[in-house]
Amino acid sequence: MTKNKGRVVGLDVHPDSFAGAVVEGRDPASAVVLSTSTRVELERLEEWARRHTSTEDTLVLEASGNAFAVAARLRAIGREVEILDSHHAGKVGKVYCANDRVDAVKIARIYLSALSPIVWQPDQKTLERREIFSAYQAVVKESTRAKQQLRSMLNEHCVRLEKGFRLCHPQAIGRLLKVREWTPARRMLLQQLHGSLLAARASHYATPAHGPGDRGRGSTAAIDPTLWHQSNYPLRSGGGGGRCAPL
Repeated sequence: MTKNKGRVVGLDVHPDSFAGAVVEGRDPASAVVLSTSTRVELERLEEWARRHTSTEDTLVLEASGNAFAVAARLRAIGREVEILDSHHAGKVGKVYCANDRVDAVKIARIYLSALSPIVWQPDQKTLERREIFSAYQAVVKESTRAKQQLRSMLNEHCVRLEKGFRLCHPQAIGRLLKVREWTPARRMLLQQLHGSLLAARASHYATPAHGPGDRGRGSTAAIDPTLWHQSNYPLRSGGGGGRCAPL
């Protein structure tokens, strides 16, 4: 295949398929669409890239759930890949690329316009840590939700817990059932809410962020602050601008 310097290949990637557009030009206004492909199965990505692109082309896609994985697959076959910030790309596309019906063409023109920031592509270790931290945040949120639901039910029935009472303790349900007379339906609901809290807490301590001896120290125990700063995840649970202040 003849290598064409300066070509941009826009990729509109979906979970199971993608569309591609090969565009040649130095700016979005004068760029010429050389070819387009639509509804290509994602498993044929490398085959399509080898056939329609060269190592001198720049392949561009928007940030999405599988963007980093797609970019890694393309880099593995020697392609240069850039990822656009989806928020800015969407705004630029609506204003400047309204006449382009193929989204892959829009992505290529947006890249040529230089109006959308390029997303930093983390290495595999940082991606893994992002996934761990995201999972940790999810289970903490679920644990908090379950505890608030249980407290709300107790408050509705004017049940005040003594100081130091641990709702997340496995034996707590036995004491809760004795604080007052509950109807069978409410006893069952109370047991379900407490079971949900225990399950959420178990997931909390089962996340890889908790290594031996990490209990109570949160997910930051196994995290390199520099990598988390680069991955744009705030480590501060309260206000303030510092990302790694708690460390």
